[in-house]
Amino acid sequence: MTKKAAFWVFFLFCANALHAQDKHLLDSLYRAFHAERDAVKKIDLLYDIANERDEGGNPDDGFRYADSLEMLSKAARYPKGLARSYDMRGWALGQKGEFAASLPYFHQQLAIFIEIKDLEGQGRALNNIGSTWHDMEINDSAIVYYLRSLDIKEHMGKMGDVAAGLANIANIYSDMDAHDKAIEMLQRALRIRRELGEEKRTMFTLNNLAVAYGYKGDFEKSIAYADTGIAVALKYNNKMVAGVICGGMSHVLNDRKRYAESISWCERSMAYLTEVNREANMVYPLVNMATAYIGLSQFAKGLEVNQRGWEIMQKLKLQEPLDDYHKNFASAYAGLGDFENAYKWHKIYFTRIDTTTKKDNLGKIANIEAKYNLAKKDQEISKQHAENFRQRVALISLLASLLAAIVLGYLFYNRYRLRKKTELDAAIIREQKLGLNAVIEAQEAERKRIARDLHDGIAQELVALKLGFDALGRRVSKIAPEESPRIAELGEQLNSSCTEVRSIAHVMSPPVLEQQGLAPSLELLLRHTLTHAGLETKFNAHDLPLQLDEKTEIGLYRITQELLNNVVKHARAAKVMIELYAAGSDLVLRVEDDGTGFDFEAARSRGTMGVLNILSRVSTLGGEFFSENKLPHGTISQVRVPV
Repeated sequence: MTKKAAFWVFFLFCANALHAQDKHLLDSLYRAFHAERDAVKKIDLLYDIANERDEGGNPDDGFRYADSLEMLSKAARYPKGLARSYDMRGWALGQKGEFAASLPYFHQQLAIFIEIKDLEGQGRALNNIGSTWHDMEINDSAIVYYLRSLDIKEHMGKMGDVAAGLANIANIYSDMDAHDKAIEMLQRALRIRRELGEEKRTMFTLNNLAVAYGYKGDFEKSIAYADTGIAVALKYNNKMVAGVICGGMSHVLNDRKRYAESISWCERSMAYLTEVNREANMVYPLVNMATAYIGLSQFAKGLEVNQRGWEIMQKLKLQEPLDDYHKNFASAYAGLGDFENAYKWHKIYFTRIDTTTKKDNLGKIANIEAKYNLAKKDQEISKQHAENFRQRVALISLLASLLAAIVLGYLFYNRYRLRKKTELDAAIIREQKLGLNAVIEAQEAERKRIARDLHDGIAQELVALKLGFDALGRRVSKIAPEESPRIAELGEQLNSSCTEVRSIAHVMSPPVLEQQGLAPSLELLLRHTLTHAGLETKFNAHDLPLQLDEKTEIGLYRITQELLNNVVKHARAAKVMIELYAAGSDLVLRVEDDGTGFDFEAARSRGTMGVLNILSRVSTLGGEFFSENKLPHGTISQVRVPV
């Protein structure tokens, strides 16, 4: 997760934990819990205590509360309490970064709330699932669940929760660097909060707007929203939120290398958080302050501040933002010339970052290791010159013998280390592929389930509604013929809605792929995607195997979707051709257009979601992908996978 995304998630956690500020409420809940004799009411009170308890977001406490809730709810046969235990356990797993493991608990929570017809609980569970998909950076699934949750909240008239849902969707747009869309959603959320008279809760939305404008580069509005949010927080004596807002501004300023200003905001953040003794929240302004000092080449000061935050991280067993602390330690020690410690921290940091940055960090580690070895050698030479001649001769003789042994030992060790490194790299790649396969399989299963729900549920209900409406329309037309045009118009709108729902279901999980196979599905996809846009299309398939496995068919279908989306969005083409054929033991998919061309390498370096989806799919199929511009203009993209 990026630092920017980590900050948004962190702030949402703070928003959920704010009730802990009210110590009187917590004391009152404890007294009520111990006095209550009704088992169901006692479970509800325990859940309220778990949400109010001020533990700094420690996941271990979440697991303990989840265990207690589950045990008591099963004993009392109280399904709502059991659903809430799954809610708490999923949250705790998410705090540890185990997002895939948290999803089954949130789905169990949703199933229980659906069974007992608890709409409010369903909205919360759907929001939890959407948030988890967002944390896993699978944004299409996240938006589907967020929108389902939003529909329930609007139906219930809970506009405050609608504002929170808009903020969640804004977070996705922010992660995609679509700051204007994020700001649009947040402005809607702010209007709702103000219309409801919820001035106290506007502090969260104001903070998010400050961050969004900051990353957009509009610092005047960013600071204005931050100041307004701080003023609201202080008005309600919530210095923790004031501190969080200041910390968020320091993060934005660091991103723009405005380090001196960042330090000032960090100091304000620390002052507020220290006053309310919020150690868990202090780790963010401290790491931002350390980053700023290191950016100003004040390495000793940066190391000192980073160490303060690190001690809190260790004390509270926090998992975020570990990478930032590791990176700061490595940079500070390197700036101070302590290459031994710099090398150590770079290795720790290296093991946690994703594969896209490994090569760059490997170069840094090698450079620091070389400097460290050079410094160590210089130190040994200095010691040799400090001794007398006789000791020097003896030492040189001893060193010569040791050197020969060390060289031999190093050669054997280096060979062993390289072999182990190769094995480790191969294991890492295998684990990454397994994880990627699991995510893609979960995503496809989710798409199929949603498509099935749409087709078998909403679509069928709409069809039944259409039939009933047509019958009613015929009766009304006989009684009031002047209403016939209006009834016909409404009937067409309803019919369009039926068609649209079926179309969405077919996009999520195309039935022709399962019924007729890959080639007919690609031809239909090409025609539906581009013909209506006025493009000339051509499809050619030959020498295909008699049968393909489902994983290969789905993978190539999704890759083709992404490639055609690129053509529609970027190519400005007039003609598009797809060719599918077998070449030896491989299956080849070739997409060609006559547009303006598309730089896939540049898109990959920017981390464009569509290109990354293509590369992930190709990797899980064990295939190869390349794209090149053709003369005089256009793009040729080719995927080759083993069958």
